[in-house]
Amino acid sequence: MNKEKVGKFYDVVWTEYIPEYEKTKNHWNIFYSEKEAEGKSVLDAGCGTGIFSIIFAKNGAGKVTGIDISEGSLETARSLADKFDLKNTEFRKEDMLALPFSDEYFDIVWAWGTVHHTTDPFKAIDNLIRVLRKGGSILLAVYTRTRLTFIHEIIRKTLVLMPRKSWTFLSKVMALFLAPVVFFFKKREKSRQGEKLEELILDWYFVPIRHYYTPDEIRSYLEERGFEIEKFLPASGRFNSTSNFIFKARKTG
Repeated sequence: MNKEKVGKFYDVVWTEYIPEYEKTKNHWNIFYSEKEAEGKSVLDAGCGTGIFSIIFAKNGAGKVTGIDISEGSLETARSLADKFDLKNTEFRKEDMLALPFSDEYFDIVWAWGTVHHTTDPFKAIDNLIRVLRKGGSILLAVYTRTRLTFIHEIIRKTLVLMPRKSWTFLSKVMALFLAPVVFFFKKREKSRQGEKLEELILDWYFVPIRHYYTPDEIRSYLEERGFEIEKFLPASGRFNSTSNFIFKARKTG
């Protein structure tokens, strides 16, 4: 599997599904405020629809750069920026494994659910660290490895072999069957609201590349590179086995 297949996957997902602004902003406020974002240069790494870029741009950031490898996602992001009449955003096709920016270029790096879809997640994290200024903050949301991960992977590796045109239909069918399970057996409310179950199923089971880690692995990796953990959310989803864990960390070294 390669990055081109991931890009084509998100050409489907992020041209059909756009998160709700207010509910997504409520999630953003768990980690950032208008005061902290004020005047800052922000990298939205793997911006998708650009919804988080829009939120940063509308809430104080000086300049927001959204990057993605999906042309369809970038078209959605640019349209969204036009809708909000924003002049402090730009969206570019770039690869996290080969960032073109100079060292210590950004004040904030936001990487929500993206590094684990690259072919080399730790190389991606290293690149994000490189372009972050000392004193700046990084947010990483990463898929959690659990005892059920192997089951998810068996299902995913089977479904990704299906024709691309069938993905959306299959995700809707799966959502019908899984909706009662989610309703009756969920462990918690999602920290990020406004997403349809079929959209989440697409992202869980049809994406070509998906890596999983434990919080301790990512925490240690960040701390060894001179980061101080400021916030930790152990699970963002309804079930541990479908969750991201999230770190917000400050670059001190």
